[in-house]
Amino acid sequence: MKVIGVDIGGTKILGGLIDERGNLLEETLVYTKAHLGREKILENLFIAIDKLIDKDVKGIGIGSAGRINFKEGIVEYATDNLPGWTGCNLKQLLEDRYKIPVIADNDVNAAVIGEMWQGAGRGYKDIVMIAIGTGVGGAIVYNGEVIRGRNWSAGEIGHMILYPKGRQCNCGQRGCLEQYVSGTAIARTYSEVSKEKKIAGAEEVFLLAEKGDKMALEIVNDFVNSLSIAILSLKNLLDPEIFIIGGGVIGAKRVWWDKLKKTLENRASITPAQLENKATMVGAAKLIVDYLGKND
Repeated sequence: MKVIGVDIGGTKILGGLIDERGNLLEETLVYTKAHLGREKILENLFIAIDKLIDKDVKGIGIGSAGRINFKEGIVEYATDNLPGWTGCNLKQLLEDRYKIPVIADNDVNAAVIGEMWQGAGRGYKDIVMIAIGTGVGGAIVYNGEVIRGRNWSAGEIGHMILYPKGRQCNCGQRGCLEQYVSGTAIARTYSEVSKEKKIAGAEEVFLLAEKGDKMALEIVNDFVNSLSIAILSLKNLLDPEIFIIGGGVIGAKRVWWDKLKKTLENRASITPAQLENKATMVGAAKLIVDYLGKND
């Protein structure tokens, strides 16, 4: 059996043709061009799927940024990273177009499912995943099942208030975790503190830290301390077997991972994600494989 798994992000749409064992048979990438609005996002989503689909494809799984109604496949809420995406009925649109079953879920929920199937989550039943990239996302797995919440917003770890009355967040709160440990926050902090040198992204800060830049080293230490506070708070609340940490920032773990482990002092078990940028795509495929298996 073959299915298509798709990861819809603010920058790119990654699609894969995947079999029921998780083997990636074919892959495609299309830029989202999200700033042009919903219709352009959908147009590029169709382009990605059209490149992969054939008569043997039995279903499509979607992992999308935003708060996704898993039962109905509707985007209940999305930030300005995907303009106009709120209210989009992905399941209905794609089923009408392709005439095969479609499942849609939040991208980090899909990512943790991918890691459980083919990555760092294999063998675990109680997991918290933290995805650190442009923002901070999360997913919670209890007894092998993803916890999505009554309003489909469980796992919004990035909007836990870490420092009351802290930095303004685009969600309307102040002091959210996302404002301290996201790639965006790391780059912005360096630019604000240096005043002279503008930083393009977090990777540049990590490279400067490797070279001994004192300001960059201090920012990396602050990042680690903030992340460790969040992990220990979540440990006390949820008591998972393992924390899986993924997202774009994990690519620079050579700079900060050992610092994080030392700070945690074995009070929480952590592991890096293994599937890198393919986790959501693979997890979306697993969602539709499982759906098809239950509805044969």
